[in-house]
Amino acid sequence: MTGLIPAAMASASAISAVAGIRRLGWRPGARRLPGGDLLRRTRRGRDLGAALQRAGVRLGPEAFVLGTALAAVLGGLAAWFLLRTTLVAVVAAGAVGGSAWAFVSSADRRYLHRFSAQLPIVAQQLASAIGAGRSLRQAIARAAADAPEPAASELRRISTDLDLGARIEDALEATVERLPDPGLRTMVIAVLVQRVVGGNLSQALGDLSRRLEERAALEREARSATAQARMSAWLVAGLPLAGGVLVEIAAPGTLARTLGQGPGLLLVIVATALQIVGVAIIRRIIGRDGMG
Repeated sequence: MTGLIPAAMASASAISAVAGIRRLGWRPGARRLPGGDLLRRTRRGRDLGAALQRAGVRLGPEAFVLGTALAAVLGGLAAWFLLRTTLVAVVAAGAVGGSAWAFVSSADRRYLHRFSAQLPIVAQQLASAIGAGRSLRQAIARAAADAPEPAASELRRISTDLDLGARIEDALEATVERLPDPGLRTMVIAVLVQRVVGGNLSQALGDLSRRLEERAALEREARSATAQARMSAWLVAGLPLAGGVLVEIAAPGTLARTLGQGPGLLLVIVATALQIVGVAIIRRIIGRDGMG
């Protein structure tokens, strides 16, 4: 049972750290952390900020990195003070930090999947509005009012940028950079090409809507075909952890005694490395998004 106490304390420390950062007002649009511009200037920092926004996390990239590091340190210290084992402390710190990154990655992936699933509807709405005689700006504003979330929010953002004087090309390219979806990129390229060379944009968007719907159907079939492989990946990753918890519940202190010795520590390191390699291989076989 003692093995569960560090996990509980680590979780509490993570919640406390995030709550404290939010009380300080470190959110997008609020005051920045010292040196925050250095992270925002990098591509990874911008990508992290966009992922946090899509995930619904009201923190900037600097605050998120600082909060995650602080929570990981607190979780590791809590585990070390209870079990006096360096490896357990490192694992606890890694678990807290990894959980934060996994949460953001999962929420970001779900957001992009929902948006991608709504693209056929958006393309059809734009095609219908343009076919009825509306301009592209008017069609975007109309689709923003009728589309489901989160597509409606993204379209409203484009419409707002256009109302503030942005060029259509710039607004669409900014959306593609903010939402890395292949279907959206194809739609934007089709719109920009039609604006340059001319043609029936309504028909092009209608055809694109059907192609996107066919692609979505193929993706659903692929996910169904790889369901067993995804379950195997989760079992490969989860069974050792579950076994360790059961051992600790049945005989408290076993993990501390085992991991505190040389052979046990070496076996844990080797087993962890093999687990990571196994999960990576399965992810590569079924595709990176197959684990979501």
